[in-house]
Amino acid sequence: MDTFLYWAVVVLYSALVVYIGYRIRAVHRLEGQTASQAGLEFWMAGRQLPGWRLGISLTSGWLMLGWIGFGMSQIYMYGATGLWILPIPWFVLCFIIIVMVPFVRRIGAVSLPQVIEKRYGRQARMLVAVFSFGVFIAWTQAELFMAGALMAPFLKIPPWACMTLLVVPIILYTYLGGFRAIVTTDIVQFLIMAVFMVLLTIAAVVAASRATGGDIIGALREATPPWSGRREVFNPFFLGLIFPVVLLVGYLPGWMIEQDLCLRLQAVKSTREGRKGAILSLVLITVFILVLPGIAAFCAIVAFPAADGAAPEAIGADATGIISAFVGTMPLALSLLMLLGIVACQMSTVDTFANVSAMAIAYDIVEPVLVKKKGSPKNRIQVARYISIGSILAALFCAFISDKLGDVYYISSGVLSASIAVPALFVFWRPTTPPAMMTSSIVGFIGTVGGYWWEYKFLQAGDPDAAHYYANELPAWLQNSYGYHYIVLGVVLSAAAIVAVSLVTKPTSAELLDNLKDAPIDDYGRFVSSVFGEAG
Repeated sequence: MDTFLYWAVVVLYSALVVYIGYRIRAVHRLEGQTASQAGLEFWMAGRQLPGWRLGISLTSGWLMLGWIGFGMSQIYMYGATGLWILPIPWFVLCFIIIVMVPFVRRIGAVSLPQVIEKRYGRQARMLVAVFSFGVFIAWTQAELFMAGALMAPFLKIPPWACMTLLVVPIILYTYLGGFRAIVTTDIVQFLIMAVFMVLLTIAAVVAASRATGGDIIGALREATPPWSGRREVFNPFFLGLIFPVVLLVGYLPGWMIEQDLCLRLQAVKSTREGRKGAILSLVLITVFILVLPGIAAFCAIVAFPAADGAAPEAIGADATGIISAFVGTMPLALSLLMLLGIVACQMSTVDTFANVSAMAIAYDIVEPVLVKKKGSPKNRIQVARYISIGSILAALFCAFISDKLGDVYYISSGVLSASIAVPALFVFWRPTTPPAMMTSSIVGFIGTVGGYWWEYKFLQAGDPDAAHYYANELPAWLQNSYGYHYIVLGVVLSAAAIVAVSLVTKPTSAELLDNLKDAPIDDYGRFVSSVFGEAG
């Protein structure tokens, strides 16, 4: 009976979001629209989103149980030092987003690779589109992988079947309603996820209180996180001062220019609305993505204490099963609601990342070819729909063959910062040249992937104690950040390359530099003209 109820929850919720997609297609039909109108409607909801929808959609899209679960595991393993690995950089990012709203809107473009093209040329757009596709397919795959692991205990079917069950409604409502369906379903998903996070935190506090006799803080002070030491739970600098610097330098550039973030900031109807949405997202992300999961992670340290320096089986050897462990302590009625929260969380992130993965191929690589061939707006949007489906299926296949999340997050975040973010941030440095941008992106990729392979695969191959050994061989100030050096290596090499090559190559043409406006482009007609070269 319990399993039947769990299935009923998933099926009914899936039917709801598909219906939303159907209604959006019925109301916002693309037939009869110009190419620019159809394109803006499908990819950015007509560029008419109000600020409050931006704030909710951004929060919903970033309520990623894969990332959140990984961040919680790092807090469990390190204590407060683990906050530097995801939560603190994420918190800093929220303030940066408020500041960057007008900058994002200074170039008329739908996608980030199109921004790159307007500043550096067509070849640059193609290169960044390929890297963007790789990064976001990896993130889509990771969230599907997490969904399979979390849903399987409820539905009593293999994880791969759960992943498949999750993507079917996503394919349907994104096919029907495009980006507007994504941001509309985000509202429903956020409301469910907010309740999910509150209940998860309550369950964690109750479990920790039972385990400690009510003295959670006292027990935490005496606890021993597996990767730090006794009484180190509240020490944010167990790994030294260089550790947070390495993570901030490595992660923040990439997160600042994420395609899904830039797309949403461009999709609001004005810069003022964009700032309102960014401020709202700061509040919502802080509460539901950072604070509540952080409390649950600290509670897990005493609710599921480590033994002999290892996490217990209840939460998994890598401690990524904390969410499942707490959900498993709940009565049936709450478990049904938590399953609904899991499905909502994963749909909202999978549809977001699959959408921007598809955009890199459909809009940045295929669309320009169709424009040259004078394809009709209807055919171009239909191709985009098919590519969107293909991207979701590609991520699903990758999730089928995955066995862990670590490599996906580590490598993709590094590539995002070094190969995409550095060239994108240098858009505003006028001496930057197209050859410099291309060199920077490629060098950043080689540095990131090569550094990761050297640190994680070559030096540690077959030896579980190798990380400790090689860390001790480094200068003292670098020892505690071992394992994250590849991130900074990629970013530093990319930045050095873009500056050096810019100084010795021919200056960028005035035509490309003119695409960088002195003020945000809020007027719809000017935006259409800038993006498509036609009047709005």
